[in-house]
Amino acid sequence: WDLAKYSRGRFVLGLGPQVKAHNERRLGVKWEQPVAKLREVILAIRAFWDCWQDGTKLNFRGEFFKLTLMTPFFNPGPHDWPNIPIYISGVNQHMLQLAGELCQGVHIHPLHTARYLQEFALAQLETGLKKSGRQRADIQLSSAAFVVPTDNPAKAAAYEASARQQISFYASTPAYRVVMELHGWLDIAEQLSHLAARGHWTEMPHLISDEMMNEFVISGPWAELPARIKAKYAGGLLDRVSYYLPFSPGENEAGWSASIAGFNA
Repeated sequence: WDLAKYSRGRFVLGLGPQVKAHNERRLGVKWEQPVAKLREVILAIRAFWDCWQDGTKLNFRGEFFKLTLMTPFFNPGPHDWPNIPIYISGVNQHMLQLAGELCQGVHIHPLHTARYLQEFALAQLETGLKKSGRQRADIQLSSAAFVVPTDNPAKAAAYEASARQQISFYASTPAYRVVMELHGWLDIAEQLSHLAARGHWTEMPHLISDEMMNEFVISGPWAELPARIKAKYAGGLLDRVSYYLPFSPGENEAGWSASIAGFNA
């Protein structure tokens, strides 16, 4: 609420459930009905915002949350930017449909391809949009795209190795298999899962073929990456894109400047 106020409406609230293993074994929290629970989280947050902005009595009663108490001490009051966009992460059918139904945006996982967006993600979002009487223009699709700048051959090799490693890690996650299965790579995903379960992380990148890299990664000189990104995601596949690559402040400033100029051209 305060971030929206002090950024003068530029703040976007991003929410996501993570996957079962990380919830239970890394964060130590119960995993239960992630889509239904996230739906309630979204509605509950908006109930708070309505209370603060319009003075509506807080009276949210759901399956997971019952929220009925708001005292003046905990009420920050209204401001000029109350319509805060909510984006959720989504990979599979029901989460993407939830995004289409309730959210202003969806963050697509970096482990995506143009085919996955066109044939699967957009179709699921459309189902959700219809439930709330909305259209494609009413929701923003954002993602981080794997990129390999090729201006410097040595750095390019390092960027490519990093991307291959990260793709192998993501592709080992059972919850993300929809992308791999769509391309006929389910057997590779299963092999990666077995390697990850045994902690054989360094062996996993060897299973990511050049064909897979071509689907997941955009390569080229810094100055040409924007045009290649626009071409890959043309036709409304994505609205907002960031670069997924190792980043250290102060490095590659000329490259970043060239990419910014390309997007602004």
